[in-house]
Amino acid sequence: MPCVHSVSVSTLKRFVRALPLVVPLALVAPLIVPHQVQAAAQDGDDSEEQQTYDYGARVKIEVRMEDGTVVKHRGEMRSFGNEWRFEFEGADHHHALTLNAAGEEGDKKLEVTLAYERDGMPVIAPYKDTYPVRKRQSLWTQDGKLAIALTFIPTKFEREDTSRDDKEKIDPGDNDDPLGGNLFK
Repeated sequence: MPCVHSVSVSTLKRFVRALPLVVPLALVAPLIVPHQVQAAAQDGDDSEEQQTYDYGARVKIEVRMEDGTVVKHRGEMRSFGNEWRFEFEGADHHHALTLNAAGEEGDKKLEVTLAYERDGMPVIAPYKDTYPVRKRQSLWTQDGKLAIALTFIPTKFEREDTSRDDKEKIDPGDNDDPLGGNLFK
């Protein structure tokens, strides 16, 4: 009775004859399979590419001065978790408000850190508080003379394409260009 694990000579001859057909297929198969896998991976990437927006907020800023004058400004925080600086003029002063808000899409409250300068002088040191979305909330100084009211309106901002930045192109007439002009002068 023949052993199950033994290989007959006829089987070995068939394998050797098929080898010239198997080797080219083995070399071509990896070229075909990754294309299909790559196509499937691209289908999966479409869901990520559909999210072509950053989540942030439109901000309404109102500064009530000591004399009762109100200076209004509108700005955009195009993403949460970054520091945004809003500079504007009003009531014969230069105002600068620095905001950093932490939040996710769907949150009803934001963790906000703010600092306020007027004419280059700090008036409110960085202060952290919770602000509701879509509702106006005021922050008064301790003496009650100055107030800042903020309203955050959550917004999806279209993501800017940063894949190619043409702002820093080399000017052909630039003398600092090591490859510009005649190098053999």
